[in-house]
Amino acid sequence: MVKSMNKLMLDCDTATLLITKSEFTKLSCIDKTKLKLHLLTCKFCRRFKKQSELISLQMNRLTQEINRNNLRLHLTEEQKQRLKEKLNKNNIS
Repeated sequence: MVKSMNKLMLDCDTATLLITKSEFTKLSCIDKTKLKLHLLTCKFCRRFKKQSELISLQMNRLTQEINRNNLRLHLTEEQKQRLKEKLNKNNIS
């Protein structure tokens, strides 16, 4: 029983890898299940997932704006500050 539980439990390094991977590709059912179990017990990886999702969302919005306006990709100091404020506002640090 303990051996089978150990097979289901992820360490934080693997969990963060799967969180990042899930933003770009579909995870297998087994990986999804393992990740969900890990996230139930690990507040640090839940925080990492939130941060990662927020950064991806902001980058997608920025990329869309850049594409609409044919702009070059770089963050101004004001944009960096707004991103920091949004992270802090959502208690993501």
